[in-house]
Amino acid sequence: MKPVVTALEMRQSEGKLFASGVPSISVMERAAMRLVDVLTKKLCGADKTCIFACGAGGNGGDGYAAARLFTKKGGRSIVLQVYPPATEDAKKNCALAKKCVFGFADISALSSLPSPNAWVDCVFGTGLTRDVDDVVKSLISKIEADREKGSLVVSCDIPSGLHSDTGEIMGACVHADTTVAFEWLKRGHLLGEGPNVTGDVVVESIGVKKEYLSGNYAKLIEKEDLFSALPKRRNASHKNDYGHLLVVAGSFGMAGAGALCARAALRTGAGLVTIACIKSLVPIYQTLVPEAMCIALDEEDGAISDGAYEKIHSALQNKSCIAVGPGLSRRASKKVLKMILLSGIPSVIDADAINIISENPDLMAFLNENHALTPHPGEAKRLLKEMSSDPVKNAVMLNKFGAHALLKGAKTVCIKGDEILISGSGNSGLAKGGSGDALTGIISALCAMGKPIEDALWIGSEIHKIAGDFAKEKFGEYSMLPTDTIDCIKDAYEFILH
Repeated sequence: MKPVVTALEMRQSEGKLFASGVPSISVMERAAMRLVDVLTKKLCGADKTCIFACGAGGNGGDGYAAARLFTKKGGRSIVLQVYPPATEDAKKNCALAKKCVFGFADISALSSLPSPNAWVDCVFGTGLTRDVDDVVKSLISKIEADREKGSLVVSCDIPSGLHSDTGEIMGACVHADTTVAFEWLKRGHLLGEGPNVTGDVVVESIGVKKEYLSGNYAKLIEKEDLFSALPKRRNASHKNDYGHLLVVAGSFGMAGAGALCARAALRTGAGLVTIACIKSLVPIYQTLVPEAMCIALDEEDGAISDGAYEKIHSALQNKSCIAVGPGLSRRASKKVLKMILLSGIPSVIDADAINIISENPDLMAFLNENHALTPHPGEAKRLLKEMSSDPVKNAVMLNKFGAHALLKGAKTVCIKGDEILISGSGNSGLAKGGSGDALTGIISALCAMGKPIEDALWIGSEIHKIAGDFAKEKFGEYSMLPTDTIDCIKDAYEFILH
């Protein structure tokens, strides 16, 4: 798994590099070289005009050095000094740049600048914690106007205006076509609005060693991590070797959610799936998911009633995992949900099961390490009452209820003990009703097949997103459906295993 670091973690690791005897200005030179290499490649040569917008700190110092190096390669560098340099390294590189660049201007000249082949954004780095001022907002407007005319926009380490830890836009933000990140991804590249403004993120090494990082940094899930983590299948085996999943789902008008969950579980590899649902939905489920068995439950007002208690109690026998919540309705029996929470069986708690718990705080006391909460941000807010702008912090807060937690989003955050795991695949085509139900089915199936529930969370999240990427290839980001993603679980497995 690749590190995904906070601003503090990056600063501390760089500090250890400097303490080892490597001068900070030489690290700045490396960063500038990497930045210019990517810029030149994107422009298909250095014989172009680029404006380097430079701030006061290290990011600005990178910009001054990059402008000088781009000039040496034959480019026409114009430096726009947004703020005067404030660090010794930035001052030295500013003085060197003045001697050789094509043009040098301060921010007052912004409106008179031409539209360049590329803007290089080096105003703010990872340390930004306040909203940008009106000066920078004007600069961002100019960069965006030139971008619409065809200028390439490249950001140094992180787009100026984006919070490096949370992906929050601090008043206004540069919209980059490419972001050159140094050494490791930052959380803001993946979280919040980050994926909307970072463009293509290229990670370049500047010599900071991995051992300089603390042990609690977040990690990005990679294909190689899944290969060794998948449940193993044996040639000589039978259905009972791959678990029996109970899906407690559905209500009048919301049968589809349970069907998507069950179908995803079967595609993932669960040996047996039983759907426990209200009587009126049994014919629908046996038609939509003929491979699944059904248990008919008592209902009231189109949802599972307290009268279903005994049948659910019997259904829990010999089950490997429970998925509860897809399409369940908030009218569903709290008594039945409490029994599931107390059953001791690993349970994936999603959708309306989460909503029922959030409306009945007494049920929270029954959450424990056998459970996994899988809310989207709206459901998480009902549980937490107050949400941070930091998705990681929200996921950690969910974990404090006693269950394992997965917070859905463009990049899903999973909490496994003290570990923070980020699922970085996926696309906007997954932002469609039913995708979360498919994810619940995948996670539940992995748990039924023998994976600990905390591992089923991160493995299932990444399988779901990879399958979504294959669905995008086949059906397009606009047109793909959750059923397409489910059918592409096969492609995700083939990708992971080969």
